[in-house]
Amino acid sequence: MHVAMTGGGGFLGSHLLARMIGAGSLVTLVGPDLGPSRYAASIVAAGRARFLRCDADFTDSVAAQAIAEADALVLMDSLPRPSASPPERLFDEIETTLAPLVPLLCAFASRGGHVVFASSGTVYGDPVSTPSRASDLPRPRSTFALAKLACEHALRLCSATATVSVLRYGRVYGPGECGSHVIPTMIRAALTGAAPEVEGDGSDEHDYVHIADAVEATMSALVRRADGVYNVGSGIGTTMIEIASLIVWLTGSKAAPVKRPVDGNPTRNSLILDTSRARSDLAFEPRHALADGLKEEVGWLKATSEGNLKSAA
Repeated sequence: MHVAMTGGGGFLGSHLLARMIGAGSLVTLVGPDLGPSRYAASIVAAGRARFLRCDADFTDSVAAQAIAEADALVLMDSLPRPSASPPERLFDEIETTLAPLVPLLCAFASRGGHVVFASSGTVYGDPVSTPSRASDLPRPRSTFALAKLACEHALRLCSATATVSVLRYGRVYGPGECGSHVIPTMIRAALTGAAPEVEGDGSDEHDYVHIADAVEATMSALVRRADGVYNVGSGIGTTMIEIASLIVWLTGSKAAPVKRPVDGNPTRNSLILDTSRARSDLAFEPRHALADGLKEEVGWLKATSEGNLKSAA
């Protein structure tokens, strides 16, 4: 299978790239740069994947031709520019996520290929019922979620002859996770003897899915040319205070989690994903228990950040 892919240098994208290369796919990474993943860069340098540099709006004719020749188009997360106000964030999210879809789809979708789009469970916003089903009405509450939902609609409008897998991921975690995310931030704090911090009372509840399970679901959607919307999660809700306490236990830290007050009157958020459609159509079965997955991530951070952790301590 020849796959054209955006976002191959991100957290999920780089793990997916490894799996596709291992399965024998011919992968062409397309974008303005390779992204932060050193693995993706090494794969390209070794000649095991091709990288075509293009403008951020994907209007480059060479990139468009490469996409048009692919059997499948995989759209992973891009990295939006940091912005201050909600209107600016919305503009940046639309510009980096939605705007590039049009030329990509014009170059690809008319041929009847298959598209895999990395969406997010956050499109459900404040769910009416729990767990959230793939058929539930989305109610996005953030600029990120709104941009993702707009992309989902754009894919359906522009891909009349193509099959589209929309994958709404829970909170993906595991080795290689971006250092600024909540879980690696907590782990680094615990490894240095500091107390992991949680916002508010720590009762916010999320659905955490290990990176290997997220990749497994994505590969299944790609190979099966699954046409539909699928939730990719564990189906289990875990609060932030539970995550922090588990990290303290796994690292052997002596400092208990601390709660950091937040401004205003925060409401408790709970988002758990119903994965029954993914289990049925993709044969998806999450295999990594949260404690085991966090243990892997603790080990990875120890191995890759030992010098920095010592200096921080």
